[in-house]
Amino acid sequence: MRLDGKVAVITGGGSGIGAATARTFAREGARVVIADIDEKSGDAVAEEIAAAGGTVDFRPCDASRPEEIEALIAFAVDTHGTLDVLHNNHVSFESGRVGDLSLDGFRRSLDASLTAYWYAIKCALVPMVAQGRGSIVNTASVSGLAGDYGLGAYNVLKAGIVNLSRVTGIEYARKGVRCNAVCPGPIGTPPIERLHDAAPQIWTDIREAIPMGRYGLAQEIANVVLFLASDESSFVTGSHVVADGGLHAHSGMPPIGGLGPDF
Repeated sequence: MRLDGKVAVITGGGSGIGAATARTFAREGARVVIADIDEKSGDAVAEEIAAAGGTVDFRPCDASRPEEIEALIAFAVDTHGTLDVLHNNHVSFESGRVGDLSLDGFRRSLDASLTAYWYAIKCALVPMVAQGRGSIVNTASVSGLAGDYGLGAYNVLKAGIVNLSRVTGIEYARKGVRCNAVCPGPIGTPPIERLHDAAPQIWTDIREAIPMGRYGLAQEIANVVLFLASDESSFVTGSHVVADGGLHAHSGMPPIGGLGPDF
């Protein structure tokens, strides 16, 4: 098993990519600590993992509160004696055009996501540097590599996560701690599912913009996170892995001369 005996903290582990990663890590032998602001969903994922024979704890956590991040990392270390993997995965943001965002909403978007990622990393580095090993994986997005209409705060915080991963990776490379980001494209998680119900045409348009012609699965991103968390990626740090069905590879130009994705 690729994470046998390792201790992993996963924020936003109650649903979507975080839940898929928690299940995957547990199957690969990790002792998993799930954190989520939604206690009901976090408890449900933890109960599922425990029923399957995994070692898991759930900790309610509002990642926008530094003291709760501190308590989360301390709990993992105090309970399991170490911390080997941190997967920062939660997100909260205000949507809208750049000129329409509120000052408070923009600040909260950065605090709840980018600043919280940095602070979790800061806390996790203490035990990781002391033991001379560790892997940090941050959920960024293809939206951190390019812009989207109406998602300015999200674009900024995800771009910050990509570069936060780079600088952490290079600064701590000789301390045995690696840091990387995964950049998913549109994934079939609860927000996308709600979009399907509320605006089916937009849901279809996004799907059709993806060269593979489908949304990604949370498990497909969890597989990338597993690779980055495990020793299989031992020479990978300060990097980002794009997993988006080819979306970011496309220039955005419409098909020319009738040569589209279907033939």
